[in-house]
Amino acid sequence: MRYRALSFMTAMLFALSAPAPTPALAGQVLDRVLTRGKVVCGVDQTPGFGGFDDRGVPVGLEVDLCRAIAAAILKNPQAIQVQRVTTKYKFHALAEGELDVAFGMTTWTFDRDTTMMASFPAIAFYDGQGFMKWADIADPWAATSTICVQSGTTSANNLAEYLSRRKSAAKVLALSSSEEKFSAFAERRCTAVTGDSTELAVQKNRRSATQPSWVLLETIISREPLGPAIFNNDPEWFSIVRWSMLIPIIAEARGLGRYNLESVPATDAELRRLLGEEPGFGANLRLDQAWARRIIASVGNYGEIFARNLAPLGIVRGQNALWSEGGLLYAPPLR
Repeated sequence: MRYRALSFMTAMLFALSAPAPTPALAGQVLDRVLTRGKVVCGVDQTPGFGGFDDRGVPVGLEVDLCRAIAAAILKNPQAIQVQRVTTKYKFHALAEGELDVAFGMTTWTFDRDTTMMASFPAIAFYDGQGFMKWADIADPWAATSTICVQSGTTSANNLAEYLSRRKSAAKVLALSSSEEKFSAFAERRCTAVTGDSTELAVQKNRRSATQPSWVLLETIISREPLGPAIFNNDPEWFSIVRWSMLIPIIAEARGLGRYNLESVPATDAELRRLLGEEPGFGANLRLDQAWARRIIASVGNYGEIFARNLAPLGIVRGQNALWSEGGLLYAPPLR
């Protein structure tokens, strides 16, 4: 009996002395963004994902996700600065504070996650590495073939391993950017080109004059979970970026988008949070209660973002459909 009493008292003392739940640790990146008044995102000029239109306006799926972060924090989706950055340089730029978020078709890998001081808050797009060849090339793996690839990318490493497995003597031409890679392919400096399969399809669909001459192969040699990378010393920023990526997915799953944001009633707790009607929601991240609503009002749900940026280029949802539609997009509950 005395033992039970002591155990009870010990448990009570521990409960009273244990710290109360606290918000995510306040971090330097949010302070930097608030002081600067804009979110700085890196992209790599892949059509449909991140780049600039003819007027110099940033456009693309990744740009819209950058706008989502700005809408949540700064209450202004236009408060962004989009910079072109190569894969080789983006992780250095994160470490130096030159970028707040690095997009640019960044693949989440073990090495990047554990050795490059980077964290990957969420997956924004599921892809796989493929190949495209000139139609008159019978064997792209022959010793007479040359395959173009972007240097410093997972694609370059995957290609080397794949050619080794095939015992292929094909040559490799490594270029420093996506544009250089496709320019070299268009100039027939290489007989095939490799990269994320969506990237290849976009380039084929955009170049209508060469479409009949370029053939997408069915070969897929990797898994490519693409998404934003951040410097890994800031848990608060990690959570802000993660949930800014997830809100469009949750909104689509709940049938909520820019098209009906003003007419959907808040019939449950999750909808109240999405619609900005729950006091204190977001306070743990130093955000006001309407942050999720602003994301949806600014860029829409994931389906709307996809339709605006990738559907016009002939890209279908596929793996990037909701789990309920046979895809891989799935988000934790908003509670």
